[in-house]
Amino acid sequence: MTQAATNPIEAKGPDCINLQMLRASHYIMKAFDEAYRPFGIRSTQMPVLGAVSRLQPVTIRQVADELVSERSVISRRLQVMVKNGWVKEDASTTGKEKTFTLTKRGQALVDRIQPAKAAVQQRLLAALNPAEHQLLLSLCSKFKTAAETDTNV
Repeated sequence: MTQAATNPIEAKGPDCINLQMLRASHYIMKAFDEAYRPFGIRSTQMPVLGAVSRLQPVTIRQVADELVSERSVISRRLQVMVKNGWVKEDASTTGKEKTFTLTKRGQALVDRIQPAKAAVQQRLLAALNPAEHQLLLSLCSKFKTAAETDTNV
């Protein structure tokens, strides 16, 4: 018997939602990373840039809430975007109320990357039939609700 088979956590690997979601996330992010590589942006950065574009002027908290992410993660990503010239920080704002807007360079990047983003989205969704697409959206909503439920575990 192999060590994995004797380990109760590993023995249930295929049934582990966490493992399956990590795998799915990896495949999706890899597809977007490959499409975004020529533009010099990562799949983890694009949603932040998109949120700034949609919500500007926007605070770190607003972006974090929009993307259901930690403020520290968003703060680090925004600082990289400032260094790359895609986003600018409003100098008149500070601390938790610091706001960010897209620069002309950032808007140009958003505009240039849209066809690549749409192509990847279309390719990934083409792997699903309409019922599977609806099921995916439903499952995401159900997982969100379940994750927000305090189970006191």
